[in-house]
Amino acid sequence: MQDGILFDEGLGFGLADDLGLSDAQMPSFDSPDYDSLILSTQSPTLDALLTFSPSASDVSAILCSKTDPTSKSGSWCSWMRPGFSLAIVTSIPTPTKVPTPTSNVLAILQVQRSRAHSYADVVIQSLRSFPTMMLRRETFPWFIHPHSHLLSQPARASLPEALSACIGISQLFTSRTSETKYFLWRTIRAEHRRSRNDMHKMDKMELLAAVQACMIYLIMCIVDYSVENEGEGLELLLTLHDISALFKEVLGRPCSQSEMINPSLTWAEWIFNESQRRLAALWFLIGCVVCVKTGTPCDPSQSYRALALPGPKSLWEAPTQAAWEAEYEATQNFQVSRLLSLGDLIDAQQSDYTPLNAQKLDRWNAGADNCGFLLSLVGNML
Repeated sequence: MQDGILFDEGLGFGLADDLGLSDAQMPSFDSPDYDSLILSTQSPTLDALLTFSPSASDVSAILCSKTDPTSKSGSWCSWMRPGFSLAIVTSIPTPTKVPTPTSNVLAILQVQRSRAHSYADVVIQSLRSFPTMMLRRETFPWFIHPHSHLLSQPARASLPEALSACIGISQLFTSRTSETKYFLWRTIRAEHRRSRNDMHKMDKMELLAAVQACMIYLIMCIVDYSVENEGEGLELLLTLHDISALFKEVLGRPCSQSEMINPSLTWAEWIFNESQRRLAALWFLIGCVVCVKTGTPCDPSQSYRALALPGPKSLWEAPTQAAWEAEYEATQNFQVSRLLSLGDLIDAQQSDYTPLNAQKLDRWNAGADNCGFLLSLVGNML
């Protein structure tokens, strides 16, 4: 099995450009014609974005099929179906009574399901803070590095354009009122459409920044969900797909490789690679939440186990090149006994106690930031 990739190549499905339509011909997202348009085109589900070991035949089958691709087995996050609504992410599950010792097995399973919902709610509560965290570079969310400007060629003091725009939009979002809401969503729509229209002019660093910004906008859709802006979320998901597919194509390799497999030679290179690992982790966590909320099972093949774990908090938060080099050298001494993949973490959590297993978990918990904490909840959600 290949190591995890963030997005699958060749699965571009589009709006006006890809369908050969002008903006004037493109139906609005609240139009009754929109669903029929999407269903009549080759619209792969978003679980294809995170397929871990695709083959050329699988990709071809998805592109050529007129049926719902979620019917294919082997997808661990088949949650983007026709009719899917972001409202499910913020829904509140019905409380379940704790069963008595005489309760039947079904009641016990209901409690387990309720626990999974509780962990899913913790994930969403954490992600809801991301737009506020985008207000200042010093408090960026855990998948956007505060020194992302180093990824520009040549390095510059300012952030990539997509992230700078995202900061401005986050300021609008956190101070939104009923009077400014229309302007806010018009601005978000214009920005992610700009990124999609310009994506073929971007290098890989700019594409990464565009995907990161679109993930923030997606979380804004979840936080500020309403029936009226449901179409905004769907269009944003389509934009995310197209930019991400191009990013994967330009990158030419899996987007979530362990540092052991693909060691970084410089601080800037590590920031780029680690940002991809954390972006993959974020998308996986959102997929887990939706799977729990909808009752959709994850992939029986458990291909998500190959997802690379993020690096330690001390490395991610290193303020200078020298500090990063010192931390990187120190962490290399523990590489052999480190947990490297999500599967390693789940196994360590669910295995019987051994001194070595306890040591691995201790080191993981000691170095984990909020990203690592949320991934530690996954074993109770699957």
